[in-house]
Amino acid sequence: MILSRVDDGLLVVRQPDHGSQTGLFARAWGNGVVAPPAGHRHASELAARHHDDGWALWERRPSIDPATGRPVQFLDLTPREHVPLYRAGIARAAHHDPWTGLLVSLHGAGLYNDRYGTFRLAEQHFNAEEQALVDEFLVDMAALQNALNGAVGRRPVAHPSYDPEVWEHYLLLQVWDRLSLQYAFRLAADGLIGPAPGMPAGLACRADGHFGLTLDPYPFADDRLTFPVAATVVADRPYRTPEDFLAEVAAASTTTLECRARAPG
Repeated sequence: MILSRVDDGLLVVRQPDHGSQTGLFARAWGNGVVAPPAGHRHASELAARHHDDGWALWERRPSIDPATGRPVQFLDLTPREHVPLYRAGIARAAHHDPWTGLLVSLHGAGLYNDRYGTFRLAEQHFNAEEQALVDEFLVDMAALQNALNGAVGRRPVAHPSYDPEVWEHYLLLQVWDRLSLQYAFRLAADGLIGPAPGMPAGLACRADGHFGLTLDPYPFADDRLTFPVAATVVADRPYRTPEDFLAEVAAASTTTLECRARAPG
């Protein structure tokens, strides 16, 4: 779950719903200025839509911080909690097709290596046991990626940037993911997303009203588009147990955030 404090409580966006919105960006991406993905478009859209599906397992019983009673933000989980989620989501994605599985595997691994050196998520401090889990995961993902590379007719490489087509699609998935987070997590604040293929200075996001962003360069065919994402707003209070929090979420009305994107000018 992606959690953000808003005026009337705690905004909750489930990770699969975040994925659905990410897939909408992938589907609409490309115009005369910003090139659409080169090849594998449908599989890359599937990767965008399903890149965080493994989190649905955790969302069945999300963690509650015992010190505060607040639900734990997704960024604050430990490898013991989130490595199994990524493994499950990547295995599921690979069942769709090898290219989808390849991109989702790269996405999951990239969250433990600063997105392959392109963007630092946050300082990660792991103890020895946690680091061992991460190291094992990265070794397993490298082996899986080489196998999936072969399945899509590409040669194994030591780093995804060595294959320009794979690297372009990986970077696009990161842009689509971060653009969704720019709405659901950052509440449509100013920001810069990069590196982004075809955008030397990155994708500049400027706050433009309630859940609105002006994007420069603008990457979609229509100058104004809306990308909905399902969400709920619950009381921002301590919760006794995960079940207490889930009951509050279930009782709350689901709303649709109409996330607006428009071209400059």
